[in-house]
Amino acid sequence: MTLVGTIRINLARLFRPSAAGGKSTRSITVRSQRLPSRRKGRATVFSFVAALLAIHALMFVVSADARVRDPEYGRRAASLRERIAENPGRPVTVVLGSSRVAMGIRPTAWEDVRPADATHPDPLIFNMGLIGSGPVMELMTLRRLYADGFRPDVVLLEFWPPFLHQEGVWTETNRIATDRLIERDRQIVREYFPDPERVERDMDWRRRNPIFANRERLLVQILSRWLLPEKRTDWLWDDLDTWGWKPGNDMEHGLSSMRSDAHARCAEIYKPLFATHKISPIAEQACRESVALARQHGATVGFVFLPESSEFRQLYSPELNQVVRAYLDRLCSELDIPVIDSREWVDDGFIVDGFHLSRVGAAEYTRKLGPSVAATFPKARERGKP
Repeated sequence: MTLVGTIRINLARLFRPSAAGGKSTRSITVRSQRLPSRRKGRATVFSFVAALLAIHALMFVVSADARVRDPEYGRRAASLRERIAENPGRPVTVVLGSSRVAMGIRPTAWEDVRPADATHPDPLIFNMGLIGSGPVMELMTLRRLYADGFRPDVVLLEFWPPFLHQEGVWTETNRIATDRLIERDRQIVREYFPDPERVERDMDWRRRNPIFANRERLLVQILSRWLLPEKRTDWLWDDLDTWGWKPGNDMEHGLSSMRSDAHARCAEIYKPLFATHKISPIAEQACRESVALARQHGATVGFVFLPESSEFRQLYSPELNQVVRAYLDRLCSELDIPVIDSREWVDDGFIVDGFHLSRVGAAEYTRKLGPSVAATFPKARERGKP
């Protein structure tokens, strides 16, 4: 055997396992080098999974917060808590209703002119209106308020005939996006939604997948520019003031061509509704339940009928006007509650489209609403005395 052959054999024996099953020095060395790398890789994977689970858990908690799931309500609720803390002893009046309330009640206008008499505390008026809200959403909002620990002295519910009709495209639950619903809304879903099983399945899916299911709700509040315009809903809350008021159209007082065009467009929508208008049992049920719930928590309750322009009021037929008036009288009599009928309180120049107040119109209206609330609910003022 040559020297080269002998060396090859010895090298081969050195780098292969022994007959007894042992391992060569090189094999042991290589494996010993791989062990730390494998451990480091596993630690990285475990850290990633732990971080993902932590984010998922955090999102589960965060997504249950109304400020995330429903900022239109959640931001108002946070502001209401701050206003109550700043004004101890004043009787709290929350006004619930639609965009007519959201844009029409401007509490700062009342704050600027209220008497501020310590012996007779002025009502603290707060705007809890939600866009598209009718009797069902008013009940949903009121339940949320009580669940969040609020105890208003007076609850004012908007009374508006168009939203008492709950058929076809006017069904109120069609206006409630399921991604704004939170866990405490399940009772509303079961009592008032036409397909509660489907809606609850969607709510359950969103709870199990808080990151993916709430991605648009989060993006619209953090990186709204990343969303397509039709996906953005931040217009519902992005300009709310600290008293819950959402500024409406910045139209100057007067009878402009823009106002006439807006009235014409609204007439096209509401004429067909008034031709077939019916007061829905569902709307009345929700209304009565709101009154009972508020009284159960010690509040005084009333209705408020916000301004409509003379042109819009003419869309009601004499027969419909009679039906609406008789219904309101009966409801107030049976429930023993007052109504602030402010339907004709402001002139047409303050009303943009027939039923939404302009910004200056909202100030004009609320300066009149404040004293009316104080006079209509005197016992609430007595409870607020030091």
